[in-house]
Amino acid sequence: MSMDYDCLEELLDYESDFGHITWVLGPAVVFDHYSRQVMAGLIEAGYVHSMLAGNAVATHDIEGSVFGTALGNDIHTNMPVPHGHYCHLDTINMIKEAGSIEEFIRQRKITDGVMAACMRHGIPYVLAGSIRDDGPLPEVYRNVYEAQDAMRAITDRATTVICM
Repeated sequence: MSMDYDCLEELLDYESDFGHITWVLGPAVVFDHYSRQVMAGLIEAGYVHSMLAGNAVATHDIEGSVFGTALGNDIHTNMPVPHGHYCHLDTINMIKEAGSIEEFIRQRKITDGVMAACMRHGIPYVLAGSIRDDGPLPEVYRNVYEAQDAMRAITDRATTVICM
């Protein structure tokens, strides 16, 4: 059934109760402290039922929690941090050492950011890799066909898909 909505809030309210909202995120969503807070707030408010993203979203989101940086820039000021370009590599290595994103978040008691909110609320996600990935993180699908199958399992349930 198709419906017209007067605003995004009305759509999200309806879909949070009766549908399945899937978000497709690019890494820019987690490069800034406030955008990370807003996305985590949407998860907390029940407006996210599943998430599709890449290695960079999870890496830089958790980098923001641990180091306060994303791609070597301070997430509050967007100014470069000395040697900050190593922080995402350190983040990847620490998560790999923990064995998974969830275990790392649990061990470090991380409470902020998108990935921590997904863990708290049991939000299913698919992290698909690319040929350019640093790492990648343990949960990242490296095989494009497996990633597509995992994404289809989520999008088959979706009634609304929001890409950012």
